[in-house]
Amino acid sequence: MKTSLLMATMLAALSGCGEAIVRTTPQWDARFGDATRAAFARQVIDPGAGRDNRPANGLDGHSAAAAQQRYQKSFAAPQPAQSVFTIGVSGAQ
Repeated sequence: MKTSLLMATMLAALSGCGEAIVRTTPQWDARFGDATRAAFARQVIDPGAGRDNRPANGLDGHSAAAAQQRYQKSFAAPQPAQSVFTIGVSGAQ
């Protein structure tokens, strides 16, 4: 008798949980991926930039090439990292 009462209580509890999931899942599914699509759209400034023949605003060719060379060289010979314990201890101003 106790077993059947326990089983009935468990089934009632589980059926209540199932109804909550069934009611909310379609709402979640309808908006699935909205945040990802919105973030992607914010990152794309000009989707047709590859078809545009106008020069881009910014650096001239020589400055851009020098910046690219410095960037590549920074990986070949990186600066040594300072120790955490010596930052601000040297006394230099």
